[in-house]
Amino acid sequence: DQLEGLLERVEIEVMSNPGDLEAIRKAITSGYFPHCARLQKNGSYTTVKHPQTVHIHPSSGLAQVLPRWVVYH
Repeated sequence: DQLEGLLERVEIEVMSNPGDLEAIRKAITSGYFPHCARLQKNGSYTTVKHPQTVHIHPSSGLAQVLPRWVVYH
């Protein structure tokens, strides 16, 4: 509801296409760009906008997987 309200406020047409995962990924990544981090060779992550080392919390499900990129909040 909150996202729909924001879209209406800036006059962006609300469309739904749940099968278009690429568009969903792009929307989330562009909105949270300051909160994106890339996996480094040493197993830590470095944020994109202001290079800073960050780590996945050990209790997170991602701690075992270590994806190449993460978007966090």
